[in-house]
Amino acid sequence: MRAFTAFICLLLSTSLHAENSKVFGDYEVYYNVLNSTFITPEVAKAYQIVRGKNRALVNIAVRKQLDKGMSRAKKSLISGESSDLIHTKTLDFKEIIEQDAIYYLAELSFNDKELRTFTIKIQPDPNIAPIP
Repeated sequence: MRAFTAFICLLLSTSLHAENSKVFGDYEVYYNVLNSTFITPEVAKAYQIVRGKNRALVNIAVRKQLDKGMSRAKKSLISGESSDLIHTKTLDFKEIIEQDAIYYLAELSFNDKELRTFTIKIQPDPNIAPIP
């Protein structure tokens, strides 16, 4: 299995919230970027997330398509970068497992109405060599 890359370009603002998904063969990748203030202080504390109007979360989830329209959360290797016209920041994803869900969160700070491009590399099978 080879890794696939998703490019996401979003205009960040204090009311930030965008959500999408993309299919790569048998895998569906769900991605969104949201302002960290959308999560409760209790959840932020539990996962050591810094909340703030200029702080965003990149959320990635990978699901393997099964028979009969069913899917299953899939552990993955996730890496990525976020860049504007001048700077590039490496995204540090942490894995969150809750019941039948697996998702990956990365925090970043931003300036209001800043255009950022996200390059995310996803490798659904963690038993394969890491993404270069």
